[in-house]
This record gives sequence, structure tokens and C-alpha cells, in this order.
Amino acid sequence: MLKAPYRTFLNTAAGNTTDTQLIIYNLPSSLTEYLSEASQKEASFIRSTLFAGSNASAGQVIAFDVSSNSFLGLDSSSSDIIDFIKTNPSLSGSLACATLAALSALDSKATEQLLPMTAQSDTVVLIGSGGREHALAVALAQSPLVKEVIVCPGNGGTKAEGGKISNAVDSDGNPISKQDNDTVMELVKRVNAKMVVVGPEQPLVDGVVDVLAVECPSVKVFGPSKAGAELEASKVRIE
Repeated sequence: MLKAPYRTFLNTAAGNTTDTQLIIYNLPSSLTEYLSEASQKEASFIRSTLFAGSNASAGQVIAFDVSSNSFLGLDSSSSDIIDFIKTNPSLSGSLACATLAALSALDSKATEQLLPMTAQSDTVVLIGSGGREHALAVALAQSPLVKEVIVCPGNGGTKAEGGKISNAVDSDGNPISKQDNDTVMELVKRVNAKMVVVGPEQPLVDGVVDVLAVECPSVKVFGPSKAGAELEASKVRIE
């Protein structure tokens, strides 16, 4: 019930349709969800209700944040939210401001994705040296959130690609020719990478994902763990 398009609930006191409706709006839990068509329709409805101001028929909006399990702008542990707000009409302004602030914060995050020059900030390390990795590097470089893609060890194609794409070099500027766990871990730390994408199977089987999870816990890694990779690597062909 907390996912679009079921996040907006209308509540009235039982048997009394003249009471102002209380609209409980569950905030989207992610930017992706917020930008969905259903969520945008809900957000527009909430904004129009808030901007209606003193129009009682429009309803009183209160936003619920699932991540913090709390109502925004409401410091109360009351189990009957409807009665609590009825007895505290002065809360109307703070509740509206809290909801608009939350929506504005989501709008700001969305704006960052529409401004590539200000959004470019993340370095991605791509492990591998084949044509697959070349294609992955080109695709990753198209993201406005990616500042550079460093391919380890890369190939002639990724070296010549230019732009955001480059092959990995060591601290002395020499080309890196290995893709073992120690080499990858040192590179990720040195370039302050935010994400690691693993192309070939062997580094996965060698447990690069597991090593990075321990040594670089804040870095996102795209690929299965060593145990998961072994399921693929251990396949035996039976004639």
C-alpha cells in the first residue's frame, strides 16, 4: 500500500462528511519512484491541495516518510493522528511547509540529473580488457553522473576512445596490465572510485567483489560474489 499509485489516502471522521479531509501522503522512497508517471500525478495533486490554502474542502495534507517512519512537521506519538490535528489547528502551516520542503528536495535531486556539467562527479573503474568491456565503457560514459571511466587493464580500443574513457595507470603513470584483486583494490582507492563494474568472469571467481566489500565498503560493485560466480565457472559440459 505504500507504493504508487496507492500512496495517497483520504480520511474523514466516521459519519461526518463535513469534516476537513486529512490526506496522508507517503513520500516516494527514491528519486526513480518520484519521477514515475503515477508519482508525478500524485505530487501534482498534493501541491494543488497545499496551494489551495484555507479552502477546507481541499483537505489537510500530512506527509509520511517511510524511511524515518514519521510524519513530517508533526512531533507527536499520538496513535490517532486525525483527532490530534483537529485539536491542534495551528499545525496546518507547519505540516504544509514540511511537505513542500520534502517535494522541493526531490525536485532538486531531479534537477541534478538534468544538468550534466554539474552532475559529473563519479569515477567508475571497469575491470576487463575485451570488446565487452569496450562496449560497457562507452555505455557508462554516456551517464551524466559519471566523470570518468577507468578501464583496468583495458585494450587498444579503450585507450584510443578518449573523452571520459581511459586505461588504468599506476601511481607512476605506467600502464597497468593486471586485473588481480590487489591491483584493482589499489586502483579503486587511489582514484576514489564510486563504482566498480566487472566485465570478465575470472575476477569474479577470484572474489574481487568480496574483497572490495571488505576493503572499500562504500564503493558500489556490479557483479556477483565469489560463491555466486563459481556457479557459472563450475559448469561441466556433458557430451
